[in-house]
Amino acid sequence: MKYFYPVILEPDEEDEKWLNVTVPDIFGGVTCGEGEEDAIYMAKDMIKLMLEEAPGQCFPPKSLEETQKNFPDKKVILVEVDI
Repeated sequence: MKYFYPVILEPDEEDEKWLNVTVPDIFGGVTCGEGEEDAIYMAKDMIKLMLEEAPGQCFPPKSLEETQKNFPDKKVILVEVDI
């Protein structure tokens, strides 16, 4: 089954080569990665783990547009996870 979750990418305040990742529709859904490619990989891994291990903490994902509207000053992308 495929899931599509919007994630927020933000540069780390102390080291801008690192990106902090937040998944607003998953309680405790935070991770990070070195650069955008690694951050997206880490987001996919975290989402998959949460969906498998803690499904009660995962809410139905909002659309990319709705998430961007809720976080207008943030970079929001859609991440696909296949479980």
